[in-house]
Amino acid sequence: MLQRLHIAKFALIDHLDLEVGPGFTVVTGETGAGKSIFLGALQLALGGRAEFSQIGQPGHKCVVEAEFRVPQGRQSELSSTDWDWWSEDDTATLLLRREVLPGGRSRAFINDSPVRLDELKRISTSLVDIHSQRDEGLWARNEGIVLLLEAFAKPDVDALRAQYAAAWLAYREAQQRSAELEADLGHVTDPEYLKFVVEEWQALRIQPNEVAALRAQLSVLGNAHELGEVSTQALSAIDREDLGLEAQAAELRRLAERVQRLGRPSDDLVAVSYSLEENVRTLRDAWTDVLDGMDSDPAALERAEARFAELDRILRKHQCADEAELDEKMSELDRRLQRWSDGQALRAQAQAQVAQALSDVTAAGERWNTALMTGAAPLAKAVAEGLQGLAMPSTQLEVTSERRAQPSANGCFSYRLAFSANPGQALQDLSKVASGGERSRLMLVLKRYLAQKQGLSTVLFDEIDTGVSGGTATKMAQMLRAMAQDAQVIAITHLPQVAALGAQHWVVEKSVSGGTSQTVLRTLESRERPAEVARLLSDGSVSDLALAQAEALMATTQ
Repeated sequence: MLQRLHIAKFALIDHLDLEVGPGFTVVTGETGAGKSIFLGALQLALGGRAEFSQIGQPGHKCVVEAEFRVPQGRQSELSSTDWDWWSEDDTATLLLRREVLPGGRSRAFINDSPVRLDELKRISTSLVDIHSQRDEGLWARNEGIVLLLEAFAKPDVDALRAQYAAAWLAYREAQQRSAELEADLGHVTDPEYLKFVVEEWQALRIQPNEVAALRAQLSVLGNAHELGEVSTQALSAIDREDLGLEAQAAELRRLAERVQRLGRPSDDLVAVSYSLEENVRTLRDAWTDVLDGMDSDPAALERAEARFAELDRILRKHQCADEAELDEKMSELDRRLQRWSDGQALRAQAQAQVAQALSDVTAAGERWNTALMTGAAPLAKAVAEGLQGLAMPSTQLEVTSERRAQPSANGCFSYRLAFSANPGQALQDLSKVASGGERSRLMLVLKRYLAQKQGLSTVLFDEIDTGVSGGTATKMAQMLRAMAQDAQVIAITHLPQVAALGAQHWVVEKSVSGGTSQTVLRTLESRERPAEVARLLSDGSVSDLALAQAEALMATTQ
């Protein structure tokens, strides 16, 4: 239930703090006084559009707060991890706040916690139902027709709704799991090509640093003739009998030994000579290794060039700098291919789960729809009876259902209201055959039943009595007051019959001060109410006769 409304710097409203009581509240005021401004401010707090150029006062932040009391039984359906309850005993407070800054940016809060606008709308639509002449009404909203049907359907409809909700959740979870698996497997767009790439890499059996080794080998093989000549010349210089390095080193060793025999201490000279001789032999072995290492196979160069070309091609193909990078990339492709191969069984399993979940949700939707449609005839009968008292004695209402192409959170079927207000008139879409006054009376009857059976907490009517007068207006007023026994009802009205029945009466007034217009909304005291009802009776002027009529009208409604 709405218990407080705070408005600051909204359009012509400078500041407003309004306590809202239970039961039936009426709102009246001169045409142009700003009743629509009050409604717009409330809609802003509930998540409506925020155009600062239309609602803001230059240089000021616009703030609207709507405070609700929520019984414990409804708290679970509204709860969220985005904000905390302000609890007290078996009830809790929800403070919905909307701020619009001069730059045009808006912010939404629930119990002082910032929330997304869609979260604010989710909460507010469960707390307040607003009807205005500009609304398409329940007949245009599938979920609204479902609520009406549930109000008149067999008792098991609530359990079947819960079963459908569970089946829908399972279906969405199965779809999500399947989508996640497809996203993972989707990295493999062409498994056959990927398999070819991996097998091509595996067949090459590339060794670490093989490219560098091939480059060195190619350099050697490409200069094999010259290397052979150089090695031969070096060995010749070492091996010549008289002037070769080996012969000269041996001669120097012998001379050193002779010096030692002649009695001159020459250990160092002999040692160095032996070392020189050993180094010459080592040098000879090294040159021999060079010469022996020359590949005598004439096809070795061709093979090395072919292998190098293969490795260079695959490195370029996969844009890798070396064998290590290529190995890492190909190993990842191999793992991806393996995941894809293993995932085919998982994919089949996931698809089967989606198919089963779709079958389950469809079956649950069928059962729920069957139960809902048991309420169609009782709803049509109740509407006809309710409208008889509002000067519409020959109305007909029909509810039809049509299967959706795909299940949705709201069921597997969509629903439509067809209506006829006059005898002999064919049933057609309600919005096409009902006048504004007829739609208003129908909406009042429908929302009366929703308040009785579905527990609407707060219902606001914006001139739902438009196009109604006389005895019908009195009956409509009585229906609004009766509705207020089941819900908090706020009605913006221009009819004295409706204004006379309010348990609480607000009046919207416009004043001009210093060239600036302001709209104020105040609660009328009991002694002030007859004058306002008299103004409505006399179309503006409050004569003694109008005042007497107003007092008599109010007295008859007590």
